[in-house]
Formats: sequence, C-alpha cells, structure tokens
Amino acid sequence: MGLFNLFKPARTVLVVDVVSLNEAAGQKGKIPPRNQLQMLRRLARFAQREKLAVVAVLTGTPLIKAPAGKKFEEITVLYSSSPDEHAKYLAKTAQSKGSGAVLVSSSAAAEKLAGNSVRKMRVSTFRKAFDTGSDDGGDDRSEGSNPRSRGSRPPRRRQQKPRNNKDNDNGRNEPKAERKPKPKSDTDAINELIDLVD
Repeated sequence: MGLFNLFKPARTVLVVDVVSLNEAAGQKGKIPPRNQLQMLRRLARFAQREKLAVVAVLTGTPLIKAPAGKKFEEITVLYSSSPDEHAKYLAKTAQSKGSGAVLVSSSAAAEKLAGNSVRKMRVSTFRKAFDTGSDDGGDDRSEGSNPRSRGSRPPRRRQQKPRNNKDNDNGRNEPKAERKPKPKSDTDAINELIDLVD
C-alpha cells in the first residue's frame, strides 16, 4: 500500500490501539476472545502484507493464545491493565518505540499524552489501508468481508413443496406429479388398433 510508504525511511513500528479499532468496527464493551483473536489475525496479515512491525495494544486480561509481550503470528501483543489506564499505556508504549513509532488510535487522550515526538494516525485513516486487503481467513472474517454486515441478504434456498399432498395445496395450481400408466386391459388394446370416431 502507498499509505505507509511515507514512513518507510525509518523503521516504522505501528502501535495499534485495538480497542479503538474494534469500536470503529462496531464492537464495543467487553469483546469475546474469539473476536479479539480474529482482529489480531487480521492485523498480523496486514503487518505481513505491508512489511511493517505492529504492536497491538488491548486492554484487560491477556488472552491464552496471545500472551502479553509475546509474538502472535507477525505482531507483538500488549495489554493495558484497565480501560481507565489504556490511554496512558498506549502513549507510553508509542514513546518507548522511538522515532519510528506511529500511534494508531481514536483516543484524543492517548494522542495528547504521546506528545509531539510520536507520529499519529487516526483509526479511520488506518482502516482505509487495513480494510482493503484481501482477508480470506476462512472462519475469521470480519465485518469488512462479511456480506451480511454490508446490508445484503444471504442467498435464499427454495423449498420444494411436497408432491401429491392435497392438504398442503393452499389453493395454488402447481404442476402435478406424473401419473403412473394404468395397466392396459383387453378393451384398451382393441381401442388402440381401431380408429375411434367421437
């Protein structure tokens, strides 16, 4: 993507506020671990695609599959102790990454606390690059790749109406099932040989 080429001269480290990213995706409050892991996987694919170092900052108890301070696929995962401390922790983490750090957040408090030494990017701007990537992660589709979230309906399947059920007709004239031929009698055989005139 061209958006991050302007950061390439120095070693860029994106410090991503996953709380803000989830809120921008319409997920607020206590987010289930499965959804958090899906977002981390998307961030890991993004980091690999863009060849960037990414530090994802969540809040609360660390996930078992993504422990604090460890690598999760391509990214480092950190956790603030609580939502009240999240802005301070984000700012401190961004400052610790040096001149190559870019704080990606929607938190005005975190941006203010980070100061002028840290470059900043709003989550809305970041999502323009983040959401354009192809996410064919099977089960971990997010709102960007889920057709239902964009307002379209799932494909409908037509239900077959049971055949030869007169109680279930509801007054509709539908084609009837093929009738089995009656066993031919002797008179039918004779009538086939003779041209009958009506």
